[in-house]
Amino acid sequence: MVVGILTLTIPSSWNHHRRHCLRPTPPLIKCESGGVPLTKQAHRFFSSLTSTAAVDDLATANRLIKKFVASSPKSIALNALSHLLSPRNSHPHLSAIAFPLYTKISEASWYNWNPKLVADLVPLLDIQGFKSMVSSLCEMGQPNEAENVVEDMIKNGVKPSLFELRFVLYGYGKMGFFEDMERMVKKMEIEGFGVDTISSNMILSSYGAYNALPKMVPWLQKMKALEIPFSIRTYNCVLNSCPMIMSFVRGSGGFPVSVSELVNVLDEAEALLVKELVESSSVLDEAMEWDDLELKLDLHGMHSGSAYLIMLQWIEEMKSRFRVEECVVPAQITVVCGTGKHSSVRGESPVKTLIKAMMVQMKSPMRIDRKNIGCFIAKGQVVRNWLIQSLD
Repeated sequence: MVVGILTLTIPSSWNHHRRHCLRPTPPLIKCESGGVPLTKQAHRFFSSLTSTAAVDDLATANRLIKKFVASSPKSIALNALSHLLSPRNSHPHLSAIAFPLYTKISEASWYNWNPKLVADLVPLLDIQGFKSMVSSLCEMGQPNEAENVVEDMIKNGVKPSLFELRFVLYGYGKMGFFEDMERMVKKMEIEGFGVDTISSNMILSSYGAYNALPKMVPWLQKMKALEIPFSIRTYNCVLNSCPMIMSFVRGSGGFPVSVSELVNVLDEAEALLVKELVESSSVLDEAMEWDDLELKLDLHGMHSGSAYLIMLQWIEEMKSRFRVEECVVPAQITVVCGTGKHSSVRGESPVKTLIKAMMVQMKSPMRIDRKNIGCFIAKGQVVRNWLIQSLD
């Protein structure tokens, strides 16, 4: 049953009055599993949750849910929830977000108590069991109660999943209870779950939110020791917490244009964090594609601080490679920074503004692509000559 969607068959003679009489029914996408058909908006919402791995990231999931409910009319929001509650849900991996989605919908001004909706929600909560209880308690700022639920699971012979343990860990971290957060790391290991990139980013984000920069350095070192790869979110979590770096990228003045210059002007805590990040090239390697035709650096997903540091690392990497005579110079060099579709102010890209300022200060030959204003481009040989001259 589609909750909140009314489909009417209107005689063709009424068509010229239709736009004035009724709001058009949102187009639906048929569900192959036989579940509730989805609106296109709901389908995009689920796709965004999946593509950003938001199911495993509480903060990202809640941000996307809040944005979806705030920007969607009643029928579309309820359609998404109805689909998740359907026994033939074609997105079973997203079932865990049904309760937080319902919670956010219930806060909307247009929402009225719907016993059918709640009745459909209860069996799902029973199926999810403990997962929804743990996440909800953490969301309410009660990670200690959430941990008690996990303990009850263990006592009842139910092995907690990585999902529940991450929720509790991050719940403590968001409230600044670092000892409890670190204790949860040990509990995860006891339960057989090694710390991964997602958990590490939650920990780094928690430290950063309370300006505990000295605690972030040992954790980055631990990630390296355990061969836990850094991600773009790792860079974002760390660099968003560095006030000096953020003052550079948000200001209108000049800024250091090499990693060594940057480290020299930072205070000890921020300098150590930058050193730990740049010693691992995994994020740069993933963002960069280099072949005979094109050298491309993709800054999508990076906040301003991350884009700034990656640019500095990228320039040093190009200098290092271009020093070698045998190096094949790509025909074109491209920096992709986007047009601001996902920025807080749509159409205004802080990353693009930053990269443009860097290009100007360094007197780079790269210019905005007329065909794609979200990119900077230049001929490979021209960029090579510019970089080689800067070495002299």
